[in-house]
Amino acid sequence: MKKRLSISLILIIVASIVISSIFIIIGYSQRCYSDTEKSIKESSNYIVNYILPTFLETENSKALDDYVSSTKMRITITNIQGDVTYESTPGLEDEVNHISRPEIVGAMAGNTTTEIRYSNTLKVKMIYVATPYYDANNTIEGVLRVAMPVSSINTVIFEMVEKIILIIMMTIFTTTLVIPYLINRELKPLDEASAFARKIASGKYGQQLTMIRKDKIGELVESLNQMSLQLNDSFSEMNRKNAELTSILSSMNHGIIAIDEKNKIIHLNDAARKILDISKEEKVVKKNILEVYRESFILELMEHLKNEECERMSFESRIHPDQIVRVYINRIVENNKFSNGHIIILEDITLLKSLENMRRDFIANVSHELKTPITTIKGFIETIQVNKIDDPETLDHFYSIISEESDRLSRLVSDILVLSQLENKSGFEKKAECLRLDQEIAQIFDILKLSAEEKKISMRLFCEKPITLSFMPDEFRQMMINLIDNAIKYSEPQKAIEVILTQDDEEVRIEVRDQGYGIPTKDIDRIFERFYRVDKSRSKEKGGTGLGLAIVKHIIYNNHGKIEVNSKLGKGTTFIIHLPKTRN
Repeated sequence: MKKRLSISLILIIVASIVISSIFIIIGYSQRCYSDTEKSIKESSNYIVNYILPTFLETENSKALDDYVSSTKMRITITNIQGDVTYESTPGLEDEVNHISRPEIVGAMAGNTTTEIRYSNTLKVKMIYVATPYYDANNTIEGVLRVAMPVSSINTVIFEMVEKIILIIMMTIFTTTLVIPYLINRELKPLDEASAFARKIASGKYGQQLTMIRKDKIGELVESLNQMSLQLNDSFSEMNRKNAELTSILSSMNHGIIAIDEKNKIIHLNDAARKILDISKEEKVVKKNILEVYRESFILELMEHLKNEECERMSFESRIHPDQIVRVYINRIVENNKFSNGHIIILEDITLLKSLENMRRDFIANVSHELKTPITTIKGFIETIQVNKIDDPETLDHFYSIISEESDRLSRLVSDILVLSQLENKSGFEKKAECLRLDQEIAQIFDILKLSAEEKKISMRLFCEKPITLSFMPDEFRQMMINLIDNAIKYSEPQKAIEVILTQDDEEVRIEVRDQGYGIPTKDIDRIFERFYRVDKSRSKEKGGTGLGLAIVKHIIYNNHGKIEVNSKLGKGTTFIIHLPKTRN
């Protein structure tokens, strides 16, 4: 801009100077011709009044010759017939008659006549002034013609033109130097203001431009400073709110997706990436959601988005075979008006659905397990009442069955309560103690001794040295009794059960081995489920509730341990428990 402005101003100034100079030269030329004509006329009047009368009377030309030599003018005197009576230019005394010359014609008419024309005699352009001379009777007696070459006037004009051209060149040179300097000096504040505005546009808010001026530029600078401060405050507030919003969205467990009217993603939080299996490195903002995720769930989502009548809607969908989400769709509000953009909330309800299924299964299983002993007890009581049985042997048999079913019902309710406490992580509401595990297991052998002796099963403990562990006594006993009791129940008679205790710097390892029926491979992953039985008829026959291993699993998990199962059909099963020595 500076270059264009400088060139424009220089051209305007130069053009103005040139045009002015042309007018000056023209005016000066006209003035020169006018002054020359005036000078010639004054000389003519002088000659006519003081020199010409003497010459006409005496024909003595000395005075004329002296005047000519002093003024360098050409003087010609003619009579009324046009014959030359005096010629100041040597060699032209015998010049032809001048009666036809324009200036002579005008003078003969009684007028002082000026004529500028080319002289055929001297071969130069001349300016002629012809003045009539009157005698005493006021009659034209002759004509005085005074002339000067135009070249003498042009010489003066050319000298003037040369000076003007020199002035023009100096002016142009000075202008070329001064104009850019002045423009730079005047526009420097605008350059600074422009650079300051570019900084603001690039995001560098809060800066101030120090420039004290009382003109419009000063007002512009003050406005820019105020705008910078306001933008800094506005963007700081906006960034703070964006940071808060991003933090909130990132910490949410629900997936959040914001899309515009063209279904292009505006925002996608980490939870949504996890649900849709989109890596954190993948850039998805400003991409169409159909480009980012192409599963059938999106097509179902698109169908719901087409419904513009509803401000809010929700539906459930299966994203993956093992994942279910509840989708909430809200339209974006801008300036109290609904836009075509949407906020999509994805709630992973897979666990909730699984828990609902587990709850239903649990209720069904509990109902079924409770119904069997209750029905049996009720049936035998009704049989005794209706048939009025009084035979002691029959009554003893019925009472025995009722007692067994009551014990089974009691064990079932007790196991359910224990499992409920463990699932709520309240355990047995006692503090952990430092237990000698080998001693605890020896006591459990004593508790289960009668059950083992009935099947002639031997129980052996292998422990190289005493092992201690911080554990709640009731939970440890419940865990080991369930495992060892199961080993006794599901082992063939005259077999052996082994409990092996080992440890290292980080954990204690407990192995419970039996030589029983074994567990099919397909059932190993499910044996810790509540009420799951590998062989239902055999389990009920053994008096099991179906909750023993579920209780074992919860006790181990609540103490940050893990359990493994190795089993072969017909050869037996080994349960391996890993319990950490230190727990956070």
